[in-house]
Amino acid sequence: MIAIRPTLRIIAPAVVLAVAAAGFFYLRATKPLTAPEPVQERIWPVAAVTAAPRDVEPEIKVFGQIFAGRQVELRPLVEGRVVETGPAFVEGGIVATGELLVAIDPFDYENASQERRAQVDEARARLGEIQAERAGALELRVGDKEQVVLRQRDVARRRRLAARGVGSEKAFDDARLALSETRQRLIERERNIAQYGSRIAQQQAVIDRLEIRLRQANRDLEQTRLVAPFEGFLVDVSTELGKRIGRSDRVARLIDARRLEVRFSLSNENLGRLLSVGEWRGRKIRAIWTAGDIVHAFSATIDRIQGEVDAAKGGVDLFARIIGAGPKTPLRPGAFIEVWFKERRYENLVRIPQTALHPGSRIFIARDGRLEERKVEVLARSGNDIYVRGAFAPGAKIVVTRFPEMIPGLKVSVR
Repeated sequence: MIAIRPTLRIIAPAVVLAVAAAGFFYLRATKPLTAPEPVQERIWPVAAVTAAPRDVEPEIKVFGQIFAGRQVELRPLVEGRVVETGPAFVEGGIVATGELLVAIDPFDYENASQERRAQVDEARARLGEIQAERAGALELRVGDKEQVVLRQRDVARRRRLAARGVGSEKAFDDARLALSETRQRLIERERNIAQYGSRIAQQQAVIDRLEIRLRQANRDLEQTRLVAPFEGFLVDVSTELGKRIGRSDRVARLIDARRLEVRFSLSNENLGRLLSVGEWRGRKIRAIWTAGDIVHAFSATIDRIQGEVDAAKGGVDLFARIIGAGPKTPLRPGAFIEVWFKERRYENLVRIPQTALHPGSRIFIARDGRLEERKVEVLARSGNDIYVRGAFAPGAKIVVTRFPEMIPGLKVSVR
């Protein structure tokens, strides 16, 4: 019994291994046979657009900014304390032409105007006095001339009497002396009349100077009321009631509501497209301003090109004037907008998304379920779309989906 136990220890593992091997070979021999499945070619789902050639005038899209075509800094022309402000004199206020902005205390300027008026009246009264004196001198000169004629006759008569021995020598000398005195009085009268003329001219010059000062005083009085020179929006309002302001103090800035402009930059390529159409001045553009969910569209006409080209930008700035701008227009300077304008007309172009164009000006079309490569010529761009011409028939399915594995012959399914 003791000898059998070592033998079982050796035989038992061998039996187990033999049974396991037999089971393995049995299972392998009895397993069902399966035929290999053929490899399925992958079908790539793609999106496509239908080629529809047509004549087009592509639109170029750029970005711009609203610009104030005319604005002024408002400063008082006289100094003083602000005693009144207009109802619209607030930041962003809309004012009409001639509307009051601020009024400066007119007390000193009214007094100055009245004083200048009194000085002018006084000078005119003095002029009237001199003119009256001259008129009296002119009338006296007539009498002096008559007396000279009479004295001359008397001297002639006494000369004849003296020649006949009738009159005395003394009487003749007295007549000659009286004639000489009368002539001297006439000369003095003439000199006084000439002086009156000079005094009148001098007094008239005094009146002219005083009237100039009067006009200046009246103008200063008028300028105590600062009014809007044109219709527009107020910005940078920097004064208030009771504040004392001087001639150099800015009270606000006024932007012309009817002279809003679009300032936008064009690359050399887009500028060339614009100029290829012909006359660029006066061409219409579309300005799109998006405020939240609200889209505002405006028309504008190109007015001018910037005076110099900014080398850093590599392009040029243009200015277009908004058509129909006014105080009710919600646009304000500084707003960023989209600018659209048409270039020249092309014939038989196909419009496709930018994603359909591959490097080397290539596109893929889906034909009979497979991709085919075509070379195209890109003639225009509009936003995210391009206009091309190439070797494909109308109605061709141009693939717009892009993925790295795209090669000619790839099997696709057009959605």
